[in-house]
Amino acid sequence: MANFDGKLVIVTGAGSGIGRAAARRFAARGARLIVGDINTDAANSTVDLIAAAGGQAHAYAVDVADRAAMESFADEVDGAHGAPHVLVNNAGFTTAGPFLNHTAEDWKQIMGVNFWGVYHGSRLFGRRMIESGRGGRILNVTSPAAITPIPLSTPYCTSKAAAQMLTECLRLEFAGTEVGVTAVLPAFIDTGFYPSARLVGDNREMLERGKNISVLAAKVIARSPETVGRNIVRIAARNPAIAPTPIEARVVYLASRLSPAGARLASRFMDPGTMIELATRFAPDIAVRAVDGLAERILAGSKSA
Repeated sequence: MANFDGKLVIVTGAGSGIGRAAARRFAARGARLIVGDINTDAANSTVDLIAAAGGQAHAYAVDVADRAAMESFADEVDGAHGAPHVLVNNAGFTTAGPFLNHTAEDWKQIMGVNFWGVYHGSRLFGRRMIESGRGGRILNVTSPAAITPIPLSTPYCTSKAAAQMLTECLRLEFAGTEVGVTAVLPAFIDTGFYPSARLVGDNREMLERGKNISVLAAKVIARSPETVGRNIVRIAARNPAIAPTPIEARVVYLASRLSPAGARLASRFMDPGTMIELATRFAPDIAVRAVDGLAERILAGSKSA
């Protein structure tokens, strides 16, 4: 599917970050966009950006974790625009904190968005793609966290692992239907995902500092959402089974496959407690406080943007 002219493309979580970047890229390639997001204003903002560039897009407010809402969304889109040619299940959510501090409701929320949202989108629109007889592409945005453990992110890693396996199984089941299914694993992307993470737990210093480290790392070494958005369009055209992106994500993916034990060992050094201990031992307090202050200014800027 190298040509997207006039093709209908649905992107969830398209009100910001990777979803918005992908939607704009597809529109620039001539696609008609369905912009889905739980935030109505954010979805409308993405549509305005696409329209200002001469593209076509329609905004829909939808909670991907809500089965009834997703069924209504699928019916409305089908009635007004027909079956999609491309679906990008991108909506995501995360928390940060110890496993024992997460409640059943915390798990329900994160699984609802990161797994059930992917399930609902794949089931509802995948069926319509197959029934249309013209095939299509389903791209499920998972994460290297699906295959590599991350400290204080057990619910997130679990939800992404579930979405990853769902995607790989669907590719097998949909083989022969002309509907390709791909797992997209983005890493090191500056999307505002880390600043919006909800902290869970009692050790606020550890959690806040861990979040600060993630925010600074995103600003210093991460790629822009536009990089992944561009790559998602390319991935949709090529239809691979698994697509870590950008190159850094491929390195993480290959490393975790070649040496799972090594990946687990590396993950231990990502633990905020370990990082705080090392910072306290080797860096003067004034430097640690300066890092915290810089992260807080970045967070304040992202909230006012």
